[in-house]
Amino acid sequence: MAGSVDKLLRTAQTQAKSGAFREAEATYRELLARFPANKRAQAGLAELAATVANAVGREPPRQLIGQLFALKRAGRDRDMVALVKKARMQFPRSLALLEIHANGLSALNDREGAAALYRELTKLNPLNPDYFGNLGNELMLLGKYDEAEDAYERILELQPTNPVALNNLGNVKNRLEFNKEALDHYEAAVKAAPNYVEARLNLAETLLSYGDVAKAGQQVEEILKIDPGNLYARTKGAIVTARMGDKEASREQIEAVLAIEPHFGPALKVKAGNHTFVKDDPFFGVMDVALQDPTIVGKDRANLEFTLGRARNDLDEPEAAFAHFARGNAIRKELVGYHISKDEKLFAEIKAGFAEPRPALPAETGQGPDPIFILGMPRSGTTLVEQIVTAHPMVAPGGELTDLGTGLRRFDWADPNGLQEIGPELRASYRETLKSLAGDKPYVTDKMPLNFRFIGVIKAFFPDAKIINLHRDPRAVLWSIYHHNFASDGNAYAHDLDDLVDYWHLYKDMMAHWNALYPGQIFDLKYEALTEDPDTVIRSLIDYLGLPWDEACLRPQDNKRVAKTASREQVKKPIYKGSSNAWQKYRPFVEKAFSRLDVWTDA
Repeated sequence: MAGSVDKLLRTAQTQAKSGAFREAEATYRELLARFPANKRAQAGLAELAATVANAVGREPPRQLIGQLFALKRAGRDRDMVALVKKARMQFPRSLALLEIHANGLSALNDREGAAALYRELTKLNPLNPDYFGNLGNELMLLGKYDEAEDAYERILELQPTNPVALNNLGNVKNRLEFNKEALDHYEAAVKAAPNYVEARLNLAETLLSYGDVAKAGQQVEEILKIDPGNLYARTKGAIVTARMGDKEASREQIEAVLAIEPHFGPALKVKAGNHTFVKDDPFFGVMDVALQDPTIVGKDRANLEFTLGRARNDLDEPEAAFAHFARGNAIRKELVGYHISKDEKLFAEIKAGFAEPRPALPAETGQGPDPIFILGMPRSGTTLVEQIVTAHPMVAPGGELTDLGTGLRRFDWADPNGLQEIGPELRASYRETLKSLAGDKPYVTDKMPLNFRFIGVIKAFFPDAKIINLHRDPRAVLWSIYHHNFASDGNAYAHDLDDLVDYWHLYKDMMAHWNALYPGQIFDLKYEALTEDPDTVIRSLIDYLGLPWDEACLRPQDNKRVAKTASREQVKKPIYKGSSNAWQKYRPFVEKAFSRLDVWTDA
């Protein structure tokens, strides 16, 4: 036993001497995990921290640092960056100058440059959580969520209950639409720092997305005890009040917020969402003035643009509406930093990894409710079809489950054994999710549209799974996506018409691939056919699912379940025709991009 301890200590000391500080730290921590009271390992880790702090190099005189800070305080970030670049030539290993340089590039919105310097700082001092935090923040702004997650996870290795890192990890999960994991991280952040208002606000928002209005209201109450004047919390409280059924009280709460800050973006969004605009409505003027306010930026500004776009659309003013939608989408695209090449790479990897069907996993023991997958492009009718299917007494609604997307996010599609390695645990976890939703019903729907990417995995997990693919006139689908202001960033391709067309082609190509691999096993449901002849299509669908016929499936509007997606209002109505034509009044603005579509309305 002593020999193995001595060997690990020597390894750590050798690593530290060679400058491999992170490896040395890992070795010391491995030793302490096995022998927590080992004093030599404790002393070695403390000495390593001191070594890292002092080993970087000669620091510049205080006068130079003061000069740089003076430029920063004066708002002269560009001059500060120019000066610090010169100073770093004289003091090339100065941590202080490197950090100032990174901060300056961040202030100038050079995200790539700032991230590169923060990454260098984490290598020079891998024990400083602030460097990893700043790196993660830059990566988030670049839309590199996997790398940001790694940075924040590193902070938790150093400080397991760091509330800011926990909150930031929740933000990563939310961006990726992994809401359950986001909820867990926000709750952990609040537990670690009960007065952390930002984490409580994020927790309240996530609870609202789950429909847990009461718990969201509790979080708002706690925030207002900490910070009674917090306008975000007061606005969130008005949303909670409306969800609880008191719309008049909600309106009064919003007006009270706007009396304090007339251009407060979130409150304006709520008010506009509840406002019925008329021609020459004076509230347009209020919103237009708000858009001139340079302090309204990012998502707040995008929200106002989308709200005005919807209002102009309702008044049949397509030119003005499109201008708002275009500006709102441009903001959203810049915020997520999306490029279609990311999805082109992913889709190519999935297809190559499933050039042939992969073997099914070993059969489960004691399996529980079976999934019914409803997938396709967002806004193609998946919510309506879930309403139809879950009107059946044997089917429980699951909504948009994120389990598969979460579990496969970092999967190596080229690894021929990868699915056999991670599959049993992921399938078992997914099955537990289904059990939690099923009640006493033998089937549960999963209507996560983008699961169309993972049909090969679904067939390996559940060889007899029922899969419904919605397809619809692509012009109707893409326009519906483009003018919808999604709450999360999971549909990052949604904010540019050319990206949308390219993504449609990726979807169409992927579905052709799956249909070739699994012929006759996927039910292709044409939305337009459903609205033209619902009786025939619904009977055919229920027959495919192997369920006994139930007349309730013909009346999805009577289904008492609460849809939580963007289509929740439409599915309260009987099935109707015409919604696929809404894009046509925008033809002059979209026809260039849409000319590249292969319109499959008869597919």
